[in-house]
Amino acid sequence: MSAPEQPVGLSTFEEVAAVLGAQLPQALRDQALGAIETDTRKLGEQAAPLFVALKGERFDAHDFLAQARASGAVAALVERAVDDPLPQIVVADTRLAFGLLAAARRRAWGRPLIAVTGNSGKTSVKGLVHAILVRDAARFEAESLANHGNLNNDFGLPMTLLRLSNAHQHGVVELGANHLGEIAWTTALARPQVAVITNVTGAHVGEFGGMGQIAQAKGEILAGLSPLGGRRPVAVLNRDDAYFSLWQALAATGQAVDVIDFSVADGVVDASVDSGDRPARLQARELGADELGRYAFELTFDGRSLGRVQLALLGRHNVANALAAAAACLALGIDSDLVIAGLESAESVPGRLGVVAGINGSRLLDDSYNANPGAMLAALDLLATLPAPRWCLMGAMGELGADAERLHAEVGDYARKLGIDFIATCGEGAQATAEAFGAGGKHFIERAELEAYARNHLPTGASVLVKGSRSAGMENVVAALKVDASR
Repeated sequence: MSAPEQPVGLSTFEEVAAVLGAQLPQALRDQALGAIETDTRKLGEQAAPLFVALKGERFDAHDFLAQARASGAVAALVERAVDDPLPQIVVADTRLAFGLLAAARRRAWGRPLIAVTGNSGKTSVKGLVHAILVRDAARFEAESLANHGNLNNDFGLPMTLLRLSNAHQHGVVELGANHLGEIAWTTALARPQVAVITNVTGAHVGEFGGMGQIAQAKGEILAGLSPLGGRRPVAVLNRDDAYFSLWQALAATGQAVDVIDFSVADGVVDASVDSGDRPARLQARELGADELGRYAFELTFDGRSLGRVQLALLGRHNVANALAAAAACLALGIDSDLVIAGLESAESVPGRLGVVAGINGSRLLDDSYNANPGAMLAALDLLATLPAPRWCLMGAMGELGADAERLHAEVGDYARKLGIDFIATCGEGAQATAEAFGAGGKHFIERAELEAYARNHLPTGASVLVKGSRSAGMENVVAALKVDASR
């Protein structure tokens, strides 16, 4: 039986006012606080909830205070007083105040937390870490916290932290960003003991203005680390990434931080070699893959074998994700047997490189959830290992800015060099991929046209990668090509 969930911190409105430096209405004095909620639809499910009136580009929750009151809110956190009988705590910025309340709960909870960021793989790494942490927590009849879905920004991260309870032994969160400073803010709220940076692959390059700015943004996580049970905090860094040395240097600029670097490349630890040239501390050695691209490898840490790992996840890139997760959990002192068992138990989620039975005896690699240049190349690497004929159905990659045409063309060129048999693209920007691929490449303006062509021309027994940014809606292509699509 799991331990009962008990709130930690922020049990009264006096505490809320103290955290925010705000004036407390008389009606809320000596009033117990239950949930802190931003969605009026969920207020009725909670006891004594505080409604946080957030504002965005297209919404202003201050317009819904009457609805919040009718749904059970006992108070509201607002930026301006609203003509409504619901008691209101006024602050300068509800978004910032929401974050500070989450930070207060995280401080009151006070247990180990892992934070993961990077262009590609952070959701997969979070899932792998969570699979390990759940196993460790079970030893204490406890739970482990993880973000739901992609609640990883300055709204989603506070929502996650506010779920913390005494039932949670530890937790893992992923941190995303679309501008400089966002990860600095969310890391300051989360105060993780272990920080993971997966890579820089070019995702969101249009928003940041360049790869260096992306690397800078991801590196912000290193400044917000907290000590680990009296020990140094730990930075888990990808030694195979071009920005590894910069992150390593950045980790050394503030408080003392231990670094666990990881690499998929085989190597031999040699103590006589200068540390700048030494192999990574955590490595995957003796790699092998089955016919679906599920990798097995020997997991080594500081030159010592921890055991062999057989992943259920597809693709060589998931070996790197597994190493990142293993390093983070080993940094918390979790037993290596639990680490390996957790890695092996993790399964793909819909839209993230799972295998789906397709029409004409095809196998569909459903990687439709999202796409960026690095992830696209990794998925093509996997496709190239599967039985021919090999098809790639690709939707346009978004948020690439002025580099969009070049980056799309690089994907097409890469696919051709890998020996992919056919590539079809759709959406603005993706035409450069089909053109760079050359003969055997087709571009369609509309996704429906691509779907129809694939249904009518897909060869028997083909291996088919389906991938694109969220805006491309490539999950619809998967649905159209599944064996049950016509039912």
